[in-house]
Amino acid sequence: MSVGDRRFALVAVLIVLWSSGCGGVGPPVGTAGGSPEIGAASYGAAGPVTPGRASLDPDALRWVEETLSSLTLRQQVAQLVIQWMPGSYASTSSVEFQEWAGWVENDEIGGLYLSIGLPHSYAAKLNELQARSRIPLLVTSDFENGGPGMRINHSYALPSLLPQGGGTSFPPTMAFGAIGEERFAREYGRITALEAKAVGLHLNFAPVLDVNSNPENPVINTRSFGEDPEAVARLGVAFIEGSHEGGVLATAKHFPGHGDTQTDSHVTVPVVPADLNRLNSLELVPFRRAVDDGVDAVMTAHVVVSGVQGLEAAPATLDARFMTDLLRGDMGFDGLLFTDALVMGALSERYGAAEVSVMALEAGSDVLLMPTDVTEAIDAVMNAVGEGRLDSARVRGSTRRVLETKARAGLHLGRMVDLDAVDEVVGSADHLAFADTVATRSITLLRDRDGVLPVDSHRSRSVLSLTYARTDDLTAGNTFDPALAGRVEVARRVRVGPETPSEVYDSLRASAGAADLVIVSVYVPPRSGSGEVSVSEDMADFIATVGPERPMMVISFGNPYLLTSLPESPGYLIAWGSHAVSQNAAVKALFGRAAISGRLPVSIPPYHVIGDGLSRSVQPSPASAVEVDPESVGIDAERLTEIDVLVATALADSVAPGAVLAIARHGRFVRLRGYGKLDWAESARRAGPNSIYDVASLTKVVGTTTAAMILVDEGRLDLDAPVVDYLPWWAAGDPAKESVTVRNLLLHRGGLPPFRTFYLEMEGRDAYLSAIGQLQLDYQPGTRTVYSDIGSMTMAFIIEEVSGQRLDEFLQERVWDRLGMRDTGFLPSESLKDRIAPTEVDTVFRNTHVHGIVHDENAYAMGGVAGHAGLFSSALDLAVLAQTLLDGGGIAGCESQDADASGEIICAPGISDFVRLVSEETEQAFTRRFDSESFRALGWDTPDDRSSAGDYFTPFAFGHTGFTGTSIWIDPELDMFVVLLTNRVNPSRDNTKHVAFRRAVHDAAALTITDMEVSPRAR
Repeated sequence: MSVGDRRFALVAVLIVLWSSGCGGVGPPVGTAGGSPEIGAASYGAAGPVTPGRASLDPDALRWVEETLSSLTLRQQVAQLVIQWMPGSYASTSSVEFQEWAGWVENDEIGGLYLSIGLPHSYAAKLNELQARSRIPLLVTSDFENGGPGMRINHSYALPSLLPQGGGTSFPPTMAFGAIGEERFAREYGRITALEAKAVGLHLNFAPVLDVNSNPENPVINTRSFGEDPEAVARLGVAFIEGSHEGGVLATAKHFPGHGDTQTDSHVTVPVVPADLNRLNSLELVPFRRAVDDGVDAVMTAHVVVSGVQGLEAAPATLDARFMTDLLRGDMGFDGLLFTDALVMGALSERYGAAEVSVMALEAGSDVLLMPTDVTEAIDAVMNAVGEGRLDSARVRGSTRRVLETKARAGLHLGRMVDLDAVDEVVGSADHLAFADTVATRSITLLRDRDGVLPVDSHRSRSVLSLTYARTDDLTAGNTFDPALAGRVEVARRVRVGPETPSEVYDSLRASAGAADLVIVSVYVPPRSGSGEVSVSEDMADFIATVGPERPMMVISFGNPYLLTSLPESPGYLIAWGSHAVSQNAAVKALFGRAAISGRLPVSIPPYHVIGDGLSRSVQPSPASAVEVDPESVGIDAERLTEIDVLVATALADSVAPGAVLAIARHGRFVRLRGYGKLDWAESARRAGPNSIYDVASLTKVVGTTTAAMILVDEGRLDLDAPVVDYLPWWAAGDPAKESVTVRNLLLHRGGLPPFRTFYLEMEGRDAYLSAIGQLQLDYQPGTRTVYSDIGSMTMAFIIEEVSGQRLDEFLQERVWDRLGMRDTGFLPSESLKDRIAPTEVDTVFRNTHVHGIVHDENAYAMGGVAGHAGLFSSALDLAVLAQTLLDGGGIAGCESQDADASGEIICAPGISDFVRLVSEETEQAFTRRFDSESFRALGWDTPDDRSSAGDYFTPFAFGHTGFTGTSIWIDPELDMFVVLLTNRVNPSRDNTKHVAFRRAVHDAAALTITDMEVSPRAR
């Protein structure tokens, strides 16, 4: 299925999660007058990089000098311009593309700066423009705060927000400061470079070497490694080394330091209150280290350093004391010097677009990044040379540096991108796994007054979840919120933001009073040009009033300094970033799936100092099981997301008020979440993996058949023995019943009718025993297959006779307790009622909305414990049993799992040892199709022509459905299981929309598989 075929992908849009930190192949185009193509490079890929501290080889130097000598003065000036190119698609005949081509072919600019786009789109676009350029283009971008994902990711399809994929998204740079290890920063630089180079990038405007010493900094903030200049230097140099290893040149920014500012240079001119002594001891430390280590380029800062320049001076970008005297002279930097983006308000509004280009070169910069107008900038510099303000030798020197940088990037050897290789590198599984490790390792816990972490879903049964984000932040919480709802019962989930009225918070205070736990997720990442790095007063007041009274955890998905405005918060967790990788890491930390070990790389005065952080170890529990990266188990993430849309669409069509879905492959969940609510009422609880459902006829397989398997495995139950050997009274009403075997009952071939309305005539177990004993057969045993509740009732009586225990007691001791299935059983207690999904509005038998008691009338009349119905369970519990059977009858206890695997591998919660429920031979004997006469296995069903398992589960699959709208299907061939729980009978059993829906879910689940061929089952 192609992307274009996806039914839910309606409109593709780019969603900018945070903005810029710095602001057809044809033959080469010959030079005017037919002169040799001295500037043209080979049309293969770029060669290896030559880092700044290494000398260029003779061939590269020759290319630089020959190219430079071929340029007119205007062409030299044009090489000093790098212009911004958006990532949106544009045909080569479009106005937009023609503008870009004009910069390249007519103006002959030196390079391009990439904005947000998709990998293939950029690679193809860059190849086309490189082919049109006489001199290879130097392609740049700022993959610096979140890595490649900052620019070549975050494209979504509306209205479903289906992710379109792209580069690897890392947490912000400060997350690496929270880890503090150079090997992580080095690998970050390497992966970023590999993906950048794969799409055609040569120089990255990273790392940010600003020391974020001001908690109120609205623009640097988490883009910095931290507040300690030595740590920033150490991690920054490691990033540079990794970047070189990955094949991309690196840039130290923003010189001489942007970390101690309180305004955003995208809007106005920030002031750094430092003199030269302070600069040398703080801001300049990382830059000196980077220059000494051979950084390839430096980017300027549009700041005023008041202790050196005074308050009314021009920004440092335009001050030769910094760019020439200090950087070139004192520090000995001889690489390429870029201005920060010249379109920023800090410069353009104050000096004018043309003048600022000239002033930047006068101060010492080599490259004019993102001038307001390309031609205007070139003309301004040419006029300045003509007027004597700039010397032509000065221009030539900068042009030589530009060309040397191109040679260092290998552009004298090649310029084109291998489009076929993009898929192999960008967003690869290894890269995504490392990003996940970084996000997990960087989670930092500063407060936990009430010992909230790890959250126990069985104690926190009523959770109020608040998501605070700007209205235009469409993806805030889109990973965290469903995962949270899938772990605990979220009584109320509300999204608020800067514009939320005060009355809403009054309502939330009332909800908080009834909650066991309040979780506040705050998405306030530093955004260039916004100036917003805190929450509203109403939000702060809510935390101030509720925090002292209720268990609460505030999670910052962005600015770590939020705590200064939320001092009363009893719990505070920093996830550093707002992308899905950070949201998922926060879920793991909350529920004990991952250890918490991050340490604060900045101070948060007056509450915390550098190095603060609480530790939490892995705590395996039912609540710790969360979804893994689908790609890691051979599942297509986009197709998996379509299942979410499929379920949401079904609920909107009134298939049920809610649903819970568990999909696992290779022993790991790829979906474990609830959708909708337990009931139709607006105030009803949201459905989740720990919600409890009346599973109806799943009782036959989950309970009765499992008990029979255990007794057969132990040699206590003979499948071919007559039923009357165990229940002598059973044939009282019909001697023909003496030939019925236990196997006949499990295969639904016992000659019994499907059901009888006994409940209208009797109640109690003894009455049912008598009635079933008197029942006559409908057909000769073994000659037909007729699905029968009565056969399963009889099986339960046999199990009780053989075991000497009531069915519910036997299962509790031998199955539920051993597998840690704490939410499974008959006759649920009143305390669980708020977690149980109501079933039918019974207007015939009980005249009530059935809730917390068994829906099946016969099971109810028998006292709630029966072999055919009566069991209640959760998707999480059923998943444990499904995995046990998928693995041949055994499963590891969660307490025995390694820390790295805990929460990822499905295991028996709270259990220390390996659990062998039944032997593999017995499991297979029960779950394989018995013969060709029907689709039945022993107790279990297997797929038939119109199976509830759809058309793609294999003939080796086994499963069952429940009348209330539940199902479980397990496929050893696909190594997958699907548990789907709904209460479709609410309010009426006449609702049959679930039938087609259930088939569609299983088909969609099977078709997510990518590492093996999945085709329709033969009929």
